[in-house]
Amino acid sequence: MGYVLGAFLGVVAGAACIVAVGGVVGIVAGLAAAALLYVGVGQLLKPERKLGGVVASMLPDGEAATERIDAARELDRQIGRRRAKICDAQVGRETEDLQHDIQALIACVEEQPATYRRLAHFLSTYGEQCVRMLDGYLSVERLATPELVHGAREDAIEALCALQGAAQGELARATGSKAADLEASSEAIKRLMEMDGYRPDEPAAPDGADVKGDTDTAAGAARAGRGER
Repeated sequence: MGYVLGAFLGVVAGAACIVAVGGVVGIVAGLAAAALLYVGVGQLLKPERKLGGVVASMLPDGEAATERIDAARELDRQIGRRRAKICDAQVGRETEDLQHDIQALIACVEEQPATYRRLAHFLSTYGEQCVRMLDGYLSVERLATPELVHGAREDAIEALCALQGAAQGELARATGSKAADLEASSEAIKRLMEMDGYRPDEPAAPDGADVKGDTDTAAGAARAGRGER
């Protein structure tokens, strides 16, 4: 919507410059004004991207996480384009499974931007190799003899399964780090409760209850029942 408004204002401003100035200078000024308004208004009104419910530009790792997410989505698109050309059903299914694993890793980083390094590691280590492997398999599938295609099929399936394992491993590390942080926070809360005299595993006493007084009364009643003085 921002770029549509920018285009409209640019056309209006450009036409005004042409009418006001006239000649070649007016045309040049009008085109420059139109371009500047189109880009400027479009950028100003462009909605800011959010990660984990927070505007990305406000996060310490927001820019880095956004760049890796965009790169991963581009990798996913490249894999998808190659998947559409694959004839073998099993290779196609393994390729789709790999896409699902990459998408899950992307979703994790979108929710937890601080884990973007896991996605970055997958991209830098396996991204280019993945695309190259699929291109090689497609070339063999298209041009080679059935015997060569069979061998390439087995190699491709093995490689795709390995890539799935790598993506799943990075996802496990990313979510495991978050789980470890949660456990540490939970332990810290329990220690604070114990310092305040609470027992996390025991129910809290009602408001205004005198725990010590209740205990003494119960003990006295027990002694009286035994005939103690």
